Amino acid sequence: MPVLSQKDVAEIVAIADPVVRNVAITRCYRDLALAVADLTGRVDINWLAFGSWASASAGRAIRGDGLPLGLDLGTSQAVAEGNRTIIADVAPRFVCWLDEVAKAGGPSRTALEVAVGTALFDETPLLADAMTAYQSALEVRAIAPAEGLDEEADRAVAEFMLLGNVRVAAHEQWIADRLIDEAMPLGGLFGRITTRFVDVVTPDGPLDVCRDVPPPGYLGGAQYPRVLEQLVNAELCELAQRFDHALDCDVSTSDATSWEDFDERMGYIFAFFRAFARDARFFDAPPGFDVA
Repeated sequence: MPVLSQKDVAEIVAIADPVVRNVAITRCYRDLALAVADLTGRVDINWLAFGSWASASAGRAIRGDGLPLGLDLGTSQAVAEGNRTIIADVAPRFVCWLDEVAKAGGPSRTALEVAVGTALFDETPLLADAMTAYQSALEVRAIAPAEGLDEEADRAVAEFMLLGNVRVAAHEQWIADRLIDEAMPLGGLFGRITTRFVDVVTPDGPLDVCRDVPPPGYLGGAQYPRVLEQLVNAELCELAQRFDHALDCDVSTSDATSWEDFDERMGYIFAFFRAFARDARFFDAPPGFDVA
């Protein structure tokens, strides 16, 4: 169960120094990621584990390691504010769910319904839906026989986890939209130039968002885990269509050459989450961060 409380999250958000705060936020994401993994398992990566690595990536810009040639124009400040704003929005709601699970003595559907029925979730339906997807995944895993999941159940778990991850991403990217506009204040050509220096930190090294999502190293050349090679979950397929994401293994439109565009970002993030969905290295601390 979570070691973090609502008070802990509030104290992290209140840290004045953006560099110190970024380290605390990265640690917060990882602590929550491991707490959620205690419920859903560590076969499939949850959004919070990805969030820990994304926060570490944001730390580069916050420390001023981002754009060359003095092209910052407030980018580091906007990234720092985005780092703070998203954790302040997302973390309290995950803590709420985990608190209810602790009170109930386990991850029951009732504990989830109590959590998402609180006022905290009134304006965040996508986060409630994301946690519902995680709950569905853990329920499928919980009824598996001793010898493990069969292929159909394994696919169902993987798709529910991916659905939850994409729903959280859509929520937090909607929040981030204004802050990204501030980080790329001139838009147009400048936005495209700025995008050239946006990368995503992964265990395989940084990925350039202006290129299609490559096959991840842990899959030995495959683009996606076998259970995610063809999406079948109806709600997941609906989101894929919304963000122009192919249901098969085609990633030819996954690049995001205009990172300030919400749909382009989400198309990249969808493919990224799907590719790295079962890369257990994301549960490790991001490189260069002491978040133990």
